[in-house]
Amino acid sequence: MFTYDLGEGAALQILELHQASALLEFVKENREYLGKWMGWAKDMQTREDAEGFIKRGLTRFNENGLPWVGIWLEGRMAGGILFFPVDEAINSTEIGYWLGQQVAGRGLMTRALRSMLRYPFEFLKLNRVGLQADVRNIRSRAVAERLGFTFEGIRRQSWMHDGQLIDLATYSLLAHEWRELQQH
Repeated sequence: MFTYDLGEGAALQILELHQASALLEFVKENREYLGKWMGWAKDMQTREDAEGFIKRGLTRFNENGLPWVGIWLEGRMAGGILFFPVDEAINSTEIGYWLGQQVAGRGLMTRALRSMLRYPFEFLKLNRVGLQADVRNIRSRAVAERLGFTFEGIRRQSWMHDGQLIDLATYSLLAHEWRELQQH
């Protein structure tokens, strides 16, 4: 099992099927909090749903080498990070992330994402990582900005969530920007 120590009792682990119960329990505990931003948190109701989510991540990892990871704090799941499929035509991917309400606001996601961005930029030599967040999700947007992502604009009414069209804030980080940030 891949584990990356983030310090202070936190670690990243590639999501594997044996963690389906932990993922489901985490989602149950945070369903309302996560569900404000992500539909899959409301949809994941059974162990089979959690296994299906993890299987998608393992399939993507096998296809393009970008892992879906759980963030663990003191041995309990605290959040996660995933990558979307690589767009080989433009050498790019997108990243998504979530954190439980009880651990939000401690800088854990910023540390975890900084570590995970090594995969697309250093190992796969991708040129661009994008991310999108509901314009109202101030915490998610703040993480992107702390990590040096450039705000590109608002994609108006570009996502359906809870029966409503939502505006998304769009960000990106380019490989040369990532390298410059690592030198500071």
